Order: sequence, then structure tokens, then C-alpha cells
Amino acid sequence: MQYADMLRKLFAGIELNVEDLLFLESFQIGYLPDRAPRQELAALLRANPVIHRYLVSMCPSVVSFLDEILLEEGTVDKTIEQNCDELLWEIADLIIYSKYPEAYDKNVDFPWEINEIVSPQYLHDKVVIDAGAGPGKISFLLAQYAQTVFAVEPTGGFRRLIKQKTLERNITNIYTVDGVLDSLPFPERSIDCLMTSQAIGWNLQAELYEIKRVLKPDGCAIHLFSDADAVSESVKGIHDILTSFEYECTRIKNDSGTKLKYHMTMKGE
Repeated sequence: MQYADMLRKLFAGIELNVEDLLFLESFQIGYLPDRAPRQELAALLRANPVIHRYLVSMCPSVVSFLDEILLEEGTVDKTIEQNCDELLWEIADLIIYSKYPEAYDKNVDFPWEINEIVSPQYLHDKVVIDAGAGPGKISFLLAQYAQTVFAVEPTGGFRRLIKQKTLERNITNIYTVDGVLDSLPFPERSIDCLMTSQAIGWNLQAELYEIKRVLKPDGCAIHLFSDADAVSESVKGIHDILTSFEYECTRIKNDSGTKLKYHMTMKGE
């Protein structure tokens, strides 16, 4: 479980417990069929029926998946504690988004300068979406130059953190919005620029059509990937689709690896 090992290292010092699964929001529970190791999840659910009931009540779409793994996945030669620990760390990012957003904000870098992303002059008087805002790293950068920034983020823990930081810093042009990239709560042709960082690809085709829906003519979309070398396989699939939607790709290499920026401008009318 290489992803779990990476998360353990990134968030060293954080302890996870089975009860932390009760912090998962409904959209996060919907990721479990693709994210959770089946045997370990089945073992955890058998030992913790309260967790099973919570997952089902919050996200009914996972019922068939949970029924399937409970029926098909047998016991493994590990203690229940080992099963729970492996399961929790394989999906630890989802838990940390909700329970420890400050730890994510502290430990995950945003290695982009504004001039690498977009010209500050372009942002003047612009309305911008930071979609999948997380702790708001792009939002706070853009707010120095744009008229208005909508930090669109489905996780309540991150939204609360962004609101807290805007109050502490007396920032008045960032607005937090509960939403996801494939269903943005904005009118057609209402946004000058939309940006993401490591936050596109969960439902890529729908996300790209939704981006085109909300952008004004001559508006732009920018998608950033900070560590393309580490996630080369997943980025490759996204790359092929983005380029088919007329996105241009810029590669920026430095000592820490390769950064990718995908950029598309809507055709004016």
C-alpha cells in the first residue's frame, strides 16, 4: 500500500481511530469503492457495525459495494487492529480533510508562484473560481489580485478553515462555496477564470463540460499538477482528455521535479 505509506510519512504524528470514519462526508464515502482495500474494509465493518450503518445512511449508493465485500471477502491473517490501521491510512487523506484540515494546510506545499500560473494584471477586476479549494492556497494567492474569488470546496472542514483564515487576515474578497467541480452552483457564462490544483479528474468529462458552461467568452481555465513525476500514470489519462478539450500543456521543471499547467481559453463571441 504505497499510498498509505506516503500518507503516514506526510502526516507523521497524527493518530487515526476507527471512529474517525464518522467524519467522512457523503461524497467522500462515495469514493470508497475505488479507494478502500476490500478485505480490510470488510474486516473493519464486521467488527464495527455502527460504522457500517453510518456509511449506508450517509451514502446509500455504496450499499451494494459494502454488501458485496462483506459477502465475498473472507478473513485475512491479520488482527482487527491491523486491518483497521491499514484501511484508515489508505484513505487517511479523506479523514484528514475533514478532521485535521490545519495539518493538511501545514504539511502539503503549494509550489507555484503567481507568474507561473497567470499574469497578475489579467486578474484585475476578474471573478475567479478556485475549484476543489482545499485549505485555500490558490484562493489566498489569487485574492491579492482578483476582484472576487469563490473558494468552491465540498469538505466542511476545509470551508471552515478558509473562513477562519479570511477573518484572521481581514480578507473580504474570498467567499467559500459548498460545491463540486462537476456541478458548480453558478450561472452560465458568469466566471472570468477557473483554477484547480490537484483537484480535477474525479468525473473528468462532466467537470470539463461544467467548466465550459460557467466561463464567460474569452474566460480561461487553468489546472495545476504540482508533482507530475509522482503521479505520472494518473496524470497521463487526464492529459489525453484535457488536450482533446483544447487545453495546452506547459511543463515547468525544477530541482524537486516537474510541474504541469493546463490552460484553455474559451472562444469569444
